[in-house]
Amino acid sequence: MPSPSIEVSLIIFVILMAIGIAGFFASSRPYNIFAESWRQAGMTIIRQPVLFLAAWLIFAVQELVPPMSFLVAWPSGLVQVGLLIAFHAMTTYLLARIALRLHRGLIHDEWRPVFPTGGRARRMGFYVLVCWAVIGLLKHPPLPGAPVAHEQLVRGAILLSYALGFMATAGLALVGPAASLDERRPIRTSLRTALREPITLLVIIIGISLQIGLVMEAANLALSRYPQIGGFRLLAAPVVWAFMALVLFMSEFALVIFLTRVWEDRYEEDTRNAAHNFNWT
Repeated sequence: MPSPSIEVSLIIFVILMAIGIAGFFASSRPYNIFAESWRQAGMTIIRQPVLFLAAWLIFAVQELVPPMSFLVAWPSGLVQVGLLIAFHAMTTYLLARIALRLHRGLIHDEWRPVFPTGGRARRMGFYVLVCWAVIGLLKHPPLPGAPVAHEQLVRGAILLSYALGFMATAGLALVGPAASLDERRPIRTSLRTALREPITLLVIIIGISLQIGLVMEAANLALSRYPQIGGFRLLAAPVVWAFMALVLFMSEFALVIFLTRVWEDRYEEDTRNAAHNFNWT
């Protein structure tokens, strides 16, 4: 008789397959968005190398401290917890500024400066930080260590937190692009877009997560397979940071193209190559 964990894995696999197949029939063409986003990311790296270098440096700096998942253990030192949260909030804010430039650059051809300043940048960064905090609390709640008798209860709470975190990620994924494009209520716009085209948004989020997961697993496999090669980790780390910067470009382009496709909603021949629908046929 299969174990509960195997049954859960099979259910998740079937759901993912159903979402993937449904994506082929979605009107906003999520796989077309992926292809166009990768193309635009490659072109942007060539045309805007300083922007790519800025993202690369931020991901490199993030390696200096533990990830936010470290807070699951909820260390007793409140100072360490506060410093860790503040550091990741700062890097998230800096990445939000790069994302703003990507959104405005792709849609409005505004590529300067690399780190935008002013009211729009502060507003967009604020919304991104709020969403980051909400999703982080849902994914990594400060659960206390439970006795063995309550192990199943804690495990269920962790699964529930991840489910709520995924739902929040889907609902708030478009807040950054909406704020970058000067939507008056970016959170409301993001939620309305998620409800209007849920399949496409799920395909985009799952696709981005799978790409990151596959590359990270490949990197970990290579590091564990060749531990005898001195300095291999030092050589692999910059490549991983570069990939993370590339995925940042691709994912932000995918989200902003999806947002504009949903709300512009144009199929006319004379707008097919416009910024909001890039080769949307």
